[in-house]
Amino acid sequence: MAIHESSVNYRNLIRDLAEMYPFDVAEVVVVELVANSLDAGASRISVAFDAGAKVLVITDNGKGMTASQFDEYHDFAAGLKTRGTGIGFAGVGAKVSFNIASRVLTETRGQSFVGGSNWYLESQKKLIWEDWEPRRLQGPGTRVEVHFTPTSVIPYASTDDLSRLLRRHYLPLMDRTFLELYEKLGIYSSRLRFVVNRETLEPGNVTADYHMSGIREFYPERSGKRVGYGVLGLAEDEYPLEPDLCGLLLCTYGKVIKAELFNQFPGPLGPRVFGLVEIRGFVDFLTTAKNDFIRGRKHRELERLYGPLRQEFKDWLVELGVQSVETIGTDEATKLERELRKILDEVPELSEFFGFATRKNVLGQSESGSILATSREGTELTFPVGEGEGGEGPGPVGEGDEPGEALVEDQETGAVRAKPISRTARRGPRVSFAEAADRVELAWIEGNNVVINSGHPAYTRVSSDATAKRVHCLFAIGGAVQRFLASGDGQQDLAFVDRMMAAWGKK
Repeated sequence: MAIHESSVNYRNLIRDLAEMYPFDVAEVVVVELVANSLDAGASRISVAFDAGAKVLVITDNGKGMTASQFDEYHDFAAGLKTRGTGIGFAGVGAKVSFNIASRVLTETRGQSFVGGSNWYLESQKKLIWEDWEPRRLQGPGTRVEVHFTPTSVIPYASTDDLSRLLRRHYLPLMDRTFLELYEKLGIYSSRLRFVVNRETLEPGNVTADYHMSGIREFYPERSGKRVGYGVLGLAEDEYPLEPDLCGLLLCTYGKVIKAELFNQFPGPLGPRVFGLVEIRGFVDFLTTAKNDFIRGRKHRELERLYGPLRQEFKDWLVELGVQSVETIGTDEATKLERELRKILDEVPELSEFFGFATRKNVLGQSESGSILATSREGTELTFPVGEGEGGEGPGPVGEGDEPGEALVEDQETGAVRAKPISRTARRGPRVSFAEAADRVELAWIEGNNVVINSGHPAYTRVSSDATAKRVHCLFAIGGAVQRFLASGDGQQDLAFVDRMMAAWGKK
């Protein structure tokens, strides 16, 4: 029986892997192994935990691993799965477990490969795996058995604990409406079920399960095309899913990435705000650990998905009678925007974040001109693909009451004359103010806006001195943008505010 040794410094790697996640290592193991099962197309995922023996077993009926995937599963030198191809990483759940585990037994059966491994710590410095004849897995799929060390602290001990953990990270996959939507999208089967300690978790309905009121269903759009589906409301209880978790849960491929209140202040209603939204496009913007979104250079692309959600949330709050505390377009904001435009060239991060005015040529009707064009119906496929063309079931349907028209260049059969015209999209700094005395930030980022906290004690102190207030606001903007850019994969630039203020001082 072949024996293989991990030749790299695995202890540093497993520690670094664990530090990418904001939750406990034992929780990471479950979340990542389940993600691998989902990426493998499983329709049944079993999670079992023996609290006495401290053994976790996750079994799925997915397509199993290929021989190369099985090698990568054990290879610490292999890179993480390419961003955007799924919600998990091959082998990370098993690898990271060795922070608190002594052995991992794996069995997998696919169309072209059957294999197994006994992966264990031979010493504190030596991690090896040996070939293992599959014994427990009879059909296609993968089975992973993790033996935690006797001294490890595991945050789940019961079926209820594991069920809550799965709901926290995969709630859409336990809702009938969302499951039917995933099936229409060709992502998962509507028959997908989680089994916890042999108890099947039957899907329910989020709005009914959490006794929600003020319910709002919505379909986020991008460029006039539906790209997601969501539901939002007020739960009967505060923090309905788990302590300190509320807001709209942003999901992609059924995985909960983060909860958002979009920097709004719902007051006493805040802890009851609850909902889900699925947007497949979010998968292209996930961080290395896939539990938050990349900022920095991808901010403007991400904002095209984020912006409609923020507006939907604000509109819903207005319906509830909760008004936003923002004030946009004041004289002071306009002056600050003008100051920022002066230094965009010298501070690339600002220009990347705020963007520039852009011009685009489009066709417009004209009685004269040399371009022949035809008028065509301006419809697009809706989300899910195929809906709006006679599809049935939940989720967005219909192409709208007024599809609209578009001029398309057609020199051969064109019936109308057209000429190119230029449209300018206004881009650039956006500054607004919010009186939020309960927040410690001088300013924060919301979409393409920098919101300055006019309720902050420091702002109040300088508000009577125009020059001091201007310097304070610019400093606050620099700090907000620096924190925002550092929230992605890049390292924080501790000199950003200094560079920005130096550039401003020279103008």
